Amino acid sequence: MDERKDLWLIAQKVADILWIIMLALLPITSMPAIARLLGSDTVAAPSILVVFCLLLIWFIPYLLRRGRMVKESIPLLVFVIAALVSTLLANFQVIPPYKDIPYLSNSVEAFMTLLIGVVFFLVTSSYLRDEKKAILTLRVINWSAMVMFLWTACQVVAWHGFGHYPAWMFDLQGLISSRVLYRQRVNGLALEPSWFAHQLNMVYLPFWLAATIKGFSAFKKRLGFLTVENILLMIGIASLFLTLSRVGWLGFLLMFTFLLVKLHSYLVRRVSAALEKKQAQVARKHEKRLRIGISIFFMIVYVLIIAIALYVFSKIDPRMESLFDFSVGKDNPILAYVSELSFGERVVYWLAGWNVFSEHPLFGVGLGNAGFYFPKAITPYGWTLIEVRHLTYRTSILLNVKSLWARLLAETGLVGFAIFCAWLYSLGRKFVQKTEIKGSIQGVCGLSGVFVLCALLAEGFSIDSFAMPYMWVALGLAAADLALPAREG
Repeated sequence: MDERKDLWLIAQKVADILWIIMLALLPITSMPAIARLLGSDTVAAPSILVVFCLLLIWFIPYLLRRGRMVKESIPLLVFVIAALVSTLLANFQVIPPYKDIPYLSNSVEAFMTLLIGVVFFLVTSSYLRDEKKAILTLRVINWSAMVMFLWTACQVVAWHGFGHYPAWMFDLQGLISSRVLYRQRVNGLALEPSWFAHQLNMVYLPFWLAATIKGFSAFKKRLGFLTVENILLMIGIASLFLTLSRVGWLGFLLMFTFLLVKLHSYLVRRVSAALEKKQAQVARKHEKRLRIGISIFFMIVYVLIIAIALYVFSKIDPRMESLFDFSVGKDNPILAYVSELSFGERVVYWLAGWNVFSEHPLFGVGLGNAGFYFPKAITPYGWTLIEVRHLTYRTSILLNVKSLWARLLAETGLVGFAIFCAWLYSLGRKFVQKTEIKGSIQGVCGLSGVFVLCALLAEGFSIDSFAMPYMWVALGLAAADLALPAREG
């Protein structure tokens, strides 16, 4: 008995080290050495190997010792079963052949990527069992972000200061990423700028924004009235802006939209209360009209702010020069408009995913199989786009949906999509409850979880891979039951 206890203590100590390593490696998305090992040319984050070490060394023994998982894991596991059922049912229908790509191995690989994401969530939400571990987690996230921003600063100085990247930067980037550096856009340690924006919106900015609002810091030292999280938040926002990722900007804007809704409600109450004091009888008589009028006023202000922001972006990002040039006289005016904004290909892929779903609405076509149906699902306008024709006729890859939401519909149908959304809803309810906790990191985790869900609404139209760990880790951190003691043998 004592020997088993000693082994468990050793496993916990090893798990503590692996946990820190996993968090520290999160900024790296596609290391070439890991890509060769995993056989993937896109998502090859070294944190994937670490989390599976945690699975074997700590999580499985933890469950065998009757350790608890958060109750929100149940709908997620139900979704995994639903996705598996959809994939198995796909074998009973004729899957169109495409470029001699074997659909069976493709489905297995797609299901494995889902399991990778689920493992990230289960391990993360189960590992954090007290506030001490949560604070250590936030500190490691902060330190790893500092390294990420240091490399980002090198990119900014090299390109915007000297107009080119030196050879040593290309060599270093080649060690940590499968792609090179980008002109005018920063990509941190990630594969591409949009992935860097995804990292920031899913993990880093939500926690720093929540910590700033809650007045919390993982470190005791401050720079005057500024905390480390305040400074990292400002640097993170600047880095997000320099990615020139439009979906990334929208994701962060949705976080602020949540805050604006809260602020709007607060301002309406305060202004109404102030007017009631001055004109008590008139205010009571027209209280409803007064509140509506104040709301309309603030909404006009918000619209003006958004319009100004869009105008500024149209002058900064060359892809948005034609933002205000919409013509109804063209064929397929909406698709032509988004194509002029260099966004047409993505919309075509989304529409193809929707067309696949409309043909198989209940269970979809199974994980990883949507691309086989694309030749018939792509809209006629899509074939006028060079990228679509190039990927279809001149490459050996299978096209993907480029959207988490469209992919869920196309590959798991209404059943899988509804279960996945139910899982997110259960998390949202928990996060809102945790935001009410004051003077604790739990309140920070809850509020950050709300921000992650807000940003995910937009990010879900940019990322469709289940193997990207950032959403799963962030939601797992926010969902962890820090106040519950672990039940272990």
